[in-house]
Amino acid sequence: EQARDAEPSYQGFVHHPFPTCFVCGTAREPGDALCLRPGRHAPGRTACAWVPDPRLGNPDGLVAPEVVWSALDCPGGWTSDLELRPLVLATMTACLLEPVAAGDKHVVVGQLLAEQGRKTFTTSALYDTTGRLLARAEQVWIAVDPDVFQQLTS
Repeated sequence: EQARDAEPSYQGFVHHPFPTCFVCGTAREPGDALCLRPGRHAPGRTACAWVPDPRLGNPDGLVAPEVVWSALDCPGGWTSDLELRPLVLATMTACLLEPVAAGDKHVVVGQLLAEQGRKTFTTSALYDTTGRLLARAEQVWIAVDPDVFQQLTS
């Protein structure tokens, strides 16, 4: 419930540096992308609901590991203010603990750990509706100059 409540505060609705992002892009449609909307749940924390579209599942009804990894990406990035400090992913290490079923309800959360120079450190996690941890990740993001970034994306 709290994850759904956080979604309207998703900064990507107002300013999105990558509107065609497979994970959180606002210019993508369900089935073609994940369409996550990680909104601010608390300072330095994001949350969103995710029901993996069955079209993104394998024949066995499970979400492919690379798609689960994708779901763990952007919720970490949006813990920072991407309009003031555009970030690009440098590294991500993920661990899939349990299978993720397409069509089931899930919650994805992100947490800002630290900012150090141009680096931003975050974590993200994927839970089922009972609160069981299914996957987790750690990310390192690199800040890019907003003026240069604007020129590249215009």
